[in-house]
Amino acid sequence: MLLTKTTEIAIQCLVLLSRLPKGALITPQPISLQLGSSESYTSKILRTLAKADLLASHRGASGGFSLARDPKDITLLDVVEACEGAIIGNHCREFPDPEMLSRTCGFHQAMVEFQEGVKALLSKWSIEEVAVKPLSNAKEAPDCKLRRILGAEENMPKRGGDLADLPPIRMLR
Repeated sequence: MLLTKTTEIAIQCLVLLSRLPKGALITPQPISLQLGSSESYTSKILRTLAKADLLASHRGASGGFSLARDPKDITLLDVVEACEGAIIGNHCREFPDPEMLSRTCGFHQAMVEFQEGVKALLSKWSIEEVAVKPLSNAKEAPDCKLRRILGAEENMPKRGGDLADLPPIRMLR
């Protein structure tokens, strides 16, 4: 299973938002600049994540996006399914009764095992864990996709910092 560019950027957006102060609102522009993606593509991804209740969308002149849940409560499975749809193996057909699985073809059995394995693995990783684990050595990894957001805190406010001088990022009141 390959993840699309949309899913990769969605994960990066959520990791970036998880590193901002709680309650910070951010518009697509600074996110797209930090990630090196177009603002319109980033906006589309943020709307997809909001539709899946992973982000909260705040309208108006002082609006933007914020995390809808704590980063430890957003799994990679949530993000992948929001962007790609439900993870399903290429089954011959669905069987609601697990006992019937043993009477299906080997391919069907392998795909059910694939589906369950992928879901279990993606459910195990939260955005919080993804944000923390690679940071010790990701700067040295030449192909690390999360490298784009390392140092983002230098360009964006620190946790608990003053956000008044950064117009694209606002605090929820």
